[in-house]
Amino acid sequence: MIYIDRTGFTPNAAWLLKADNITTELLEAETKEKKHEIIDANQRLWGELKDVLMELSHQKCWYSEAKDTFSYYHVDHFRPKKKAVGVDKKDKGGYWWLAFNWTNYRISGAVGNVNKRDKFAVYRNKANEPEETWEDETIYLLDPCNQFDPIKLTFNSNGEARSLYPSGFHLEQAKYTITELKLNYKKLKEARKKIWVDCSLIIGELTNLLDAEGKNPSATRRGKMEVLFKQLKEFTRCSSEFSATARACLKSTGIDWAISIAA
Repeated sequence: MIYIDRTGFTPNAAWLLKADNITTELLEAETKEKKHEIIDANQRLWGELKDVLMELSHQKCWYSEAKDTFSYYHVDHFRPKKKAVGVDKKDKGGYWWLAFNWTNYRISGAVGNVNKRDKFAVYRNKANEPEETWEDETIYLLDPCNQFDPIKLTFNSNGEARSLYPSGFHLEQAKYTITELKLNYKKLKEARKKIWVDCSLIIGELTNLLDAEGKNPSATRRGKMEVLFKQLKEFTRCSSEFSATARACLKSTGIDWAISIAA
């Protein structure tokens, strides 16, 4: 997971008008059943934003950083529409009024989204009505659109997602997110492990070249070093698949120059 910066982005005026009109219908509907009918009848609307939302993440799942041209990506409602299942497995009430609020959308791979479904645990200040401030909620699920959330996750040499923190609420958030989004799905772990191995090999080779360069400078050697540095930088680019794993690998070395690449 990396931070998805939506600064400057907004859907076109026609889409926003349609979303506002449907939201007005939802607010006027008197029963939960009627609200759900309106949501179901207009679900095509959020699908219209999928392509432009995917551009914000360079065609990657916002939760896993995976790219797969043969997978069907979903527009996930971060706060679920109809019900929100807490840590006790009970429905605490969905966020129907956010069904057509584009800021509630996240791009998710099918595996993570199907497993997440209606799971959304709130630790404190659960919002249950439109007039209540959902931004004040303290939630368990890490949000790629909150710049402080992705940094709570890291990865190890086996490709496993894990908490950066050993205890406290940050740990609880990481554990919940990894479980409910299936971030340690077998294929994800295998792909991350390959990135880690590839980065480790380059780091090892560069370390040897740097040591040799310090003893006996060589233009040929420096040219090779430049190529390897560029390869590592490419691994950490926001557009690259599993860039957060590459950064975790670089930081794990404790080597100053490697850490600077990951910054």
